[in-house]
Amino acid sequence: MPLQMSVPAQSQTACLVHIVDGDLLSRSTLSRALGAVGIACRVHSTAADALAVLGTASSCIVLRSDLPDMTAIEFMAEASLHGHDLPVLVVTEQGDVDAAVAAMKAGAVDCIAHPFGIPAFLERLRACLSSGSPHVQQRDRSRDAVRRLALLSRRESEVLELIVDGKQSKTIAWELGISIKTVEVHRARIMEKTACRSIVGLGRLWESAEMLRGREWSHTLPIRQPAQPVLMEVAAS
Repeated sequence: MPLQMSVPAQSQTACLVHIVDGDLLSRSTLSRALGAVGIACRVHSTAADALAVLGTASSCIVLRSDLPDMTAIEFMAEASLHGHDLPVLVVTEQGDVDAAVAAMKAGAVDCIAHPFGIPAFLERLRACLSSGSPHVQQRDRSRDAVRRLALLSRRESEVLELIVDGKQSKTIAWELGISIKTVEVHRARIMEKTACRSIVGLGRLWESAEMLRGREWSHTLPIRQPAQPVLMEVAAS
């Protein structure tokens, strides 16, 4: 009886699963199983081979926990560093609970212990593929947030950071050594450039960019130094 797997028709034509496994027999078995249900795949014997070809057309990674050139944890970290935020199904050895726990903490969607039955593998893969969409959507939202915030000038970025900290215009003006009127001008420009309609919207945009702070964010927004005491001109009442 042919293998059956419930995957949307669109997924069957668009999916590209990368199988990263140092064992030739295991790679061949999984490749044939995917081919039987109409899912395209590429097989790799090392992590380096897989990392070299990951791209936007990829949908999922089936990753052996003990690769010849690096661990599954190291692979996921390297893939993420290069912007490949794909759902990962990690294959561990039977009874290796520590490897499974470590993989899940590192961001794997699921783990399956080897040896396993093909129907069980396909079911886990289906769940992994289904989880990919929200993950990609969040990634795209974050990158869009970084792009929009990168439009701000240095001063606007400094004002925005204080806004999302909940500071009022008067406090922002005092900390940056500028007038309240200037703060309001910066606020208006920030709202215009980011296409946000409210402070709540700005906060959400800021939060969406949080996941990329350690990678793209640090290169797009300046780091605000602690404010130095300044003397401000006070208008006569």
